[in-house]
Amino acid sequence: MKLTLVVLVLCLACAPEALASPLEGTALWVAQPSSSLVLAGEAEQAGVRTLFVKAGDGSTPEAAFDSALVGGLREAGLSVCAWTFDYGVHPAAEAQVAVAAVHAGAQCLVVDAEEAYDGRYGAAQSFVHTLRRALGARFPIGLAGQAEVLDHPTFPYSVFLAPDGFQVDMPQIYWHELGLSVAGAFQASIGVNSIYGRPIAPVGQLFDGVSLEEVGSFRTAAAEYGTSGFSLFDLESTEPLALAPVLREPLPDLRLRVVAPTVRPGADGDEVLWAQELLNAAGARLPVGGFFGATTARAVSRFQSRHHLHVDGLLDGATWSALLRSRRRVREPSWAAHPPLSARPSTS
Repeated sequence: MKLTLVVLVLCLACAPEALASPLEGTALWVAQPSSSLVLAGEAEQAGVRTLFVKAGDGSTPEAAFDSALVGGLREAGLSVCAWTFDYGVHPAAEAQVAVAAVHAGAQCLVVDAEEAYDGRYGAAQSFVHTLRRALGARFPIGLAGQAEVLDHPTFPYSVFLAPDGFQVDMPQIYWHELGLSVAGAFQASIGVNSIYGRPIAPVGQLFDGVSLEEVGSFRTAAAEYGTSGFSLFDLESTEPLALAPVLREPLPDLRLRVVAPTVRPGADGDEVLWAQELLNAAGARLPVGGFFGATTARAVSRFQSRHHLHVDGLLDGATWSALLRSRRRVREPSWAAHPPLSARPSTS
């Protein structure tokens, strides 16, 4: 993939369709649910009021997640979100596990979808449709996906984060796994995630021996980039009393600019597919295939000319910003519009 970086100024918390929900605050993930009394006590020690509690793995429900657990946590004054790990193998069954968790009292839903979903556009559409039919268009759902979008060109970000999809983008900015500093991990992740036009609430790590100083840096970076909130994975990897002072530290007033990718002809991936959908919403008639060929470059140039931008056929920061204004007009793509990249035409 050929790209350079430019500065794109976005208010991430002011992205389209921002919601006031537990997904936009400060939360801790719970991978091994225990009693509501124990979890409520640990949340109080850590100083958080929202827990993301595991409710399922694929099509298998988490036995400990039930209405009694959720009710006990909510009675203790906590907000409770269900989170499920999903594979896209049996999307309807996986969606039903998530729906059951909401019916048990969860106030929002977090979908952890990672490499297993690469190339599964049809499964993603089926999964999203099932959830939205069951839960309605406004129920808060977040995608906790891989932060490094450009390294996962066949992951269906553009389906999960489409206008009729999930409201919040929650990239897993696990700096140790990425082999980067906290600041470097944010720089590599926030800009490219911003092209989907959703509020960003990054997920940080408590596992893998991270220091409390690093956790504090993560919290500071989330504030500096103007994100709509953040969460930390997971409660079992930390001492709640030790975490509390870090989460109470004053935050700086500094706000950083978001660095978005400039995507050039020859690139292929979901970010190109998403740009093609935005271009079509703005009046183009492109085949949506995910390859940045001559036809797409001409469509970008025409769009730039109409919007009084520098005309060079590149998807740069200013072009992305203008394209996002067409976001609400994106029509739902068909399953056939999203074959694996290896099967897509190379002329678009």
